[in-house]
Amino acid sequence: MEQKIKVRLRLVIINDGKLLATYNSQENFYYYLGGKLDFGETVEEAWNREIKEECPPGTQFTFQKILYVRDFIQKENNEHSLELFVLGSVNKSEDLEKYHDPEHGERNWSTWLDINNLPVNLYPQSLSKKLLADFKNGFPREGEYIGQIK
Repeated sequence: MEQKIKVRLRLVIINDGKLLATYNSQENFYYYLGGKLDFGETVEEAWNREIKEECPPGTQFTFQKILYVRDFIQKENNEHSLELFVLGSVNKSEDLEKYHDPEHGERNWSTWLDINNLPVNLYPQSLSKKLLADFKNGFPREGEYIGQIK
């Protein structure tokens, strides 16, 4: 079986001390907006597509910088992804609360989380402490390799 590495994009959107995340009610966890890059798609094309797929019409993402690069490896599931955590902002905020991603139906919706009190079920879990510290320091680094975290 041919094994391939996927590239995934995770959007880090913070507005007024709140982090935008998607909640999966079926499995009770939060995750960063985003998804995989399609073959031949640039990172910019991917974030624009993901915003159109996961946010209300007219939502625009403004790129600031690539924060982190992470390995996501689950050998037991034959999964290996490289994840890019991209910092940016959106032109809408109120419309995003409880917005249901049409692709995932009623079980997933976006919500704003207090960045100073992120839930333990925000994945990847071990990124929350680092994200908060970097947020408080103005995100001083760019493109930091954070390895394989859980």
